Amino acid sequence: MKHGLGRGMLALIDENISTEIDKGQVNSIDINKILPNRYQPRKNFDENALKELADSIREKGVIQPIIVSDLGNGTYELVAGERRWRAAKMADLMEIPCIIKDFTDEDRLEIALIENIQRQELNSIEEALAYKEIMDRLGCGQDEVAKKVGKNRSSVANTLRLLRLPETIREKVATGEITEGHARAVLTIEDLDRMIGFTHYIIEKGLSVREAEREAKTFSVQETKNVSRETKKKDRSLHEIEEKFIQKIGAKVEIKGTSKKGRIEIHYFSKDELENIFHSIASR
Repeated sequence: MKHGLGRGMLALIDENISTEIDKGQVNSIDINKILPNRYQPRKNFDENALKELADSIREKGVIQPIIVSDLGNGTYELVAGERRWRAAKMADLMEIPCIIKDFTDEDRLEIALIENIQRQELNSIEEALAYKEIMDRLGCGQDEVAKKVGKNRSSVANTLRLLRLPETIREKVATGEITEGHARAVLTIEDLDRMIGFTHYIIEKGLSVREAEREAKTFSVQETKNVSRETKKKDRSLHEIEEKFIQKIGAKVEIKGTSKKGRIEIHYFSKDELENIFHSIASR
């Protein structure tokens, strides 16, 4: 098992050391023959920031070469520098300066993750998914991941815990509607639909992280009692169907009645959420 990337490899993804690169290593490659890194953990790129970088590239060119790997069929795969590559395409460049290196799949994954983390360009959900992919692919634990990315184990563990959130809440963390701190407060609540309800409450009331942490404690105790009473009354299969509804439409759902007869209640907390629920149902 590998024990992290060497300093030489890390140097390649550091934009502040371009003077250390041997000019003989740099090749100009057709920009359309370069494919994005399949292991890129970053899913969202700020369009305004890319436009600013594209303007700079039009004026000064690409100062720091990107890193690619030769796929052997006339095409190359990005290893590091996806922002520069995207901005260069936006600037209508035909070629881009590259350093060609041979990397394993594990190297590509690690470099893409480390590059983004060092520059704080991943949101916490992307970071958590990247940690999980490294653990799954390399068969390593949280301690090893922490060493690879230069963070302490507790930080990695706390970020990975975010993957316990339902998808609808993960999206709110990824888009910045709630912070990672808010999400950790939500995680203290075990029931899925109550997690969603509390998340909407945080947004609606504009709670700070400290306020969310305080209110989550009270909310969790009260709702645990309610869940306990409801579960005894409700058919377990109906409870499972409720959770499926919640996962699918991202809203609090309650089934009233029995498996033979009853009604479904969908809760919403704003007009926007009502619209989202409608489009979620109508599109299926």
